[in-house]
Amino acid sequence: MSNVLSYFEEIMQIPRESGKEEKIADYLVNYAKENNIEYSLGKYNTVFLKKNNNSDKTIILQAHSDMVCVSIDDYDFDNKGIPFYIDGDYYKSKNTSLGADDGIGLAIILAILQENENMPNIEVMITTQEETTMLGASSFDYSLLTGKTLISLDGIKEADIESSSAGMCSLTLNKIINYEVENSNTYKLSINGLKGGHSGDDIDKNRCNAIKLAIRLLKELDYEKIVDIQFGKRDNVIPSEGYVVFSSDENLELLQKKLNDIELDLSDEDSCIILNLEKIDFSRFIKESKDIVEFISKIKDGLLETYQDDGFPLLSANIGKISVLNDILEIKYSIRSSDLEKEEMLLEEIESLTNQFGFEMIVDAKKPFFPFKEDSMIRTLLAETYKKLYGKETIVKKVHACMEGGILSNNIENLDICTIAPTIDNCHSVNERVSISSTERVYDWLKKTLVKYNLED
Repeated sequence: MSNVLSYFEEIMQIPRESGKEEKIADYLVNYAKENNIEYSLGKYNTVFLKKNNNSDKTIILQAHSDMVCVSIDDYDFDNKGIPFYIDGDYYKSKNTSLGADDGIGLAIILAILQENENMPNIEVMITTQEETTMLGASSFDYSLLTGKTLISLDGIKEADIESSSAGMCSLTLNKIINYEVENSNTYKLSINGLKGGHSGDDIDKNRCNAIKLAIRLLKELDYEKIVDIQFGKRDNVIPSEGYVVFSSDENLELLQKKLNDIELDLSDEDSCIILNLEKIDFSRFIKESKDIVEFISKIKDGLLETYQDDGFPLLSANIGKISVLNDILEIKYSIRSSDLEKEEMLLEEIESLTNQFGFEMIVDAKKPFFPFKEDSMIRTLLAETYKKLYGKETIVKKVHACMEGGILSNNIENLDICTIAPTIDNCHSVNERVSISSTERVYDWLKKTLVKYNLED
């Protein structure tokens, strides 16, 4: 276990923002050389490691070497490591993200490679750019792998065995716009304080999409034309704030009364919403305003379908960002699905709408889903081992977020794959932390599972 923590502390000192994994790749290559482990450096700084333990069984372990870099103040992530410290049972960082996702998984794998007794042959995939493009997994040299069973160390909660994930299709929807000049009352409607969230993990929580709400409010306020609209950050984030500038024949007092009378029907999580309406001066308006508003009204958003057996999300969509820049209105939109046919049907529906309202649809990326395997030997083995060690049941978990498992299972035929991890709280934030005791339990869980896997007939 001390090896795990030592490796994790070393990893945290290495700059490894997503897309900038050169230094962590060098570290892994040096690790392989020092420990006489076979290695190969691949495209986008992916790394393959292999340890032959003279077994007739082989297992693949997987983690990603990149991290999300966020900080309260400016921080030089290109040249500085993470300013970590230990607080009781947790590793934390001083005003930056910690990178436990997936540095702790990587550290566990490096420590497991030091184990010798009753271990199977171990092949290791270290992927890159998982937090952004997933290019590492997409471009990995799969000819290096012989195993058909894979444990990923890229989860976030101890005792969860992640066994499926949604695929994701990212779209850009563009429309060329034209302006006309006229005299009219012009207003800016700002929306702030909504909860927002992750478009996969939080899509079933009935949180309000600020873009959809803005369009509904515009229609109920009897707008004439829009001038500008700016909402959201990315296609995979439920937008929580932004503004729209529009014209109306009404005066400010009457519009404010109308706004106050609109029933918002928001969830408790969105109860902190702030709506602000102010009069501003503007004389240039978008000619295609009605088409834009109708298009956004009609395009689907939110949780669309669930699994019949447990109500877990099966198909969803998210209008994540809308902006006007010069003569282009741009929308960032994403679809998540665990059913390829349903995804294709929704894509056809969106394409039909874009044609109807004069938009252009660009498919930015398509990432495959990770299908649930009814009979999984490694999932069963993990569950039995955890219960024997700690007297507790594991939870077989479906994930509506997009994971590398979809890419891995698409590239390795008949792959038996699960994801586990120690408990990591507040990933991708300055409040990120990882439990030391949970890391110890997961390390022992993984080690004993590998021994059992190797010895069982």
